[in-house]
Amino acid sequence: MNGLRGVIYLALLLCSGCVKTASIPAADLTLSSFRMGSSNLFTAHFSSTVDLQNAFSDYEQSNQLSPTLSCSLNRDTEFSSEHPIAVKAEGRIIASSQTKPNYKFSSELIFYYTHPYGTQRDLNDYDAIKPLLESQNSIPCKVRITAYGYEAYYSNTLLIPSRVMIEQIFR
Repeated sequence: MNGLRGVIYLALLLCSGCVKTASIPAADLTLSSFRMGSSNLFTAHFSSTVDLQNAFSDYEQSNQLSPTLSCSLNRDTEFSSEHPIAVKAEGRIIASSQTKPNYKFSSELIFYYTHPYGTQRDLNDYDAIKPLLESQNSIPCKVRITAYGYEAYYSNTLLIPSRVMIEQIFR
């Protein structure tokens, strides 16, 4: 059994060097609106210069997982697979319109807190989020798309004005 385990580790080690960077152009995102959605979650509506639902198919002829909008609520601007953002809002992206040149999407956001040891919990206690929002002018967000054999793709930054979030959350 130890020999089989060694072969598996060797295969994983060799395949980790096989991860490549996708040639998808960096998508520019523009906020259309931020408001309470139909399922009592806050929904960000935005447009993109790249079809986020089919980016890997269009540029790499590869399948992808559902794209995700991730927003940093604690001034952490390092968006990467290796770095978890401690306080964030995150949601799957749904296509509203697939018309070029500006594809339209929405994302219902759930607020999370990630503990230093890695576990997550919902943080939909908006009174706890309010001081974070009030301490900054805008909230940085990026779309993350993953596909097997590729590094995670990140769009350009979408800035949601904190004032807009506060007005919607605390009305």
